[in-house]
Amino acid sequence: MRKGEGVGARGSAVTVESSGRTGRIKLLGEIDHSAVQQLDQAVLELLDGGSEKLEFDFADLSFFDSACISALVRAHSRAHERGGEITLVNVNPYARRILDLTGLADVFALRD
Repeated sequence: MRKGEGVGARGSAVTVESSGRTGRIKLLGEIDHSAVQQLDQAVLELLDGGSEKLEFDFADLSFFDSACISALVRAHSRAHERGGEITLVNVNPYARRILDLTGLADVFALRD
């Protein structure tokens, strides 16, 4: 199991865990343009490390903007190019509403 953390501005953080073929990215605080580079790096690190299934944990996410949405779309493309899949877990009603409005709720697998 590998764990790592990147802390961004305004209390945002992206933590990474991997176990076997599954990688988990936990989003903490506010994920906006100042933290997106960490998110992109976490995705590439997990995919390059052999993870085929990526889970993005929204449990401690308080805010995300269009930069985060773009990073999620990039992650989806990168994972699918390599035959992987992405699941969004612990999606709160606020995040679910954004995903519904953008049409991304139909793109990503969602799990509570």
